[in-house]
Amino acid sequence: MSTTLHAGAMQVDITPPIGLPMAGYGGRDRVSEAIREPLQAVAIAFEQGAASGALVVGDLIGVTPEVTRAVRQRVAQLSGLAPESVLVCATHTHWGPTLEPTDYLPTHLNDSFSPEVTADLALRLAGAVVQAWNRREPAVALAGTGHADLVSFNRRPVGQDGKVVMSLTLDLAQATAASREGARLAATWGRGAGPGQRLSEPLAVLGGVRAGVTDPALPVLKLVRPDGTPIAALLSFGCHAVCGADMDTFYHYSPDWPGQARALLSSALGCPAAVLAGACGDQVPRVRRGDARQRIGRSVGAEALRVWDLLDGEGLGPLGVASRTVPVPVRDLPSVAAAEAALAAKPDPKGVGAVMERELLSLARRYEGRRHLECELWAMALGESWGLVGLPGEILAEYALQIRQRSPFEHTTVVELALDCPGYFPTDAARREGGYEPSWSPAGPGAEAALVDGAVAALQAAAERARQAT
Repeated sequence: MSTTLHAGAMQVDITPPIGLPMAGYGGRDRVSEAIREPLQAVAIAFEQGAASGALVVGDLIGVTPEVTRAVRQRVAQLSGLAPESVLVCATHTHWGPTLEPTDYLPTHLNDSFSPEVTADLALRLAGAVVQAWNRREPAVALAGTGHADLVSFNRRPVGQDGKVVMSLTLDLAQATAASREGARLAATWGRGAGPGQRLSEPLAVLGGVRAGVTDPALPVLKLVRPDGTPIAALLSFGCHAVCGADMDTFYHYSPDWPGQARALLSSALGCPAAVLAGACGDQVPRVRRGDARQRIGRSVGAEALRVWDLLDGEGLGPLGVASRTVPVPVRDLPSVAAAEAALAAKPDPKGVGAVMERELLSLARRYEGRRHLECELWAMALGESWGLVGLPGEILAEYALQIRQRSPFEHTTVVELALDCPGYFPTDAARREGGYEPSWSPAGPGAEAALVDGAVAALQAAAERARQAT
């Protein structure tokens, strides 16, 4: 059995037919009408000695447990990979298809949902993993972390009353100030240190509110052949894929900025590039109209390319893969009867004006009588330098900052929307401050500690498995 690291990569098209409901915006009331840019999935497979693992990331709002299960089962049937060794995740583009009937969209759009398309998508994702596995070859892995500043800002500034002032968009001067201040705050979250600063002092440019922390870190994994030619690039960055929300393309499929980052890297390197969603639950692009997809995507891609070009030295290894399942507290939700009454009281319960009421009813039905939801946290290690951990749902930047502080690795890739997408996971502080994310969350107080502790434990388990392989 060879102890050399082997890796393979594959990119496939996953663009669905037009005429399907799109995910990401409750204000949509029509099905998809065109393809702005094709949707893609990128898979990377790893093997070293007895250890193996793979990941696949698709241009999707998220993945469901059913899709994850179908992908894992299919991969196990067609390769030597165990189901639990496969990570399935999403770029979080708001311009892709829905994977299941959803309550936040107008009810009539569910009539256009296609389970056949979702089943086909799972086969394509699995096929990408299997092809990456079949293409594995001797590889050298190198890791580094870049810094993509002035790309995103925290959409949850806090007023003097301690409550959030949701700011999904800001004018350029305000967004730039919020981005700069958020990056300054992030620098206070040193590895191995105590909690850093999460809010600025009141800023006049923001009307006296306090800017929230951002996460400009951009971890990069470089995979090359022993002769130095590229096999694949892997990176993650925390910024919502919500650029280009112009009405003339509101119903057009697009990978958004991750597609632009991926295209820049693939063109420059001549290999697939996997762009994973970092902790972007509260992070939005500094610019998001006009050519924002290119500006944001190329900025991220260019920084990743800079890191790639500066990486050299001995390859990382050995490989370790592990996972942990942790119970996450469910928050107090209205009873099903109360949620039904609130929805019925809306003038148009099936339309765009009852988005929140339909979502609350969905949460009430899903979690009735439950105190916890079980969350699988997936981790991979390459030696003592690089680790990756995937968490379900949309997580806030402070999750990634805390996990990196406690991670056993110098370079830690934190990935959201991994294996499942049950909703937002706000921090306990964000829950007290209110706003959009806590309203759309199934999780209650204590979720932050459960997920951060669980992610660190998963990383430590992957590191231990890598050590045992030496």
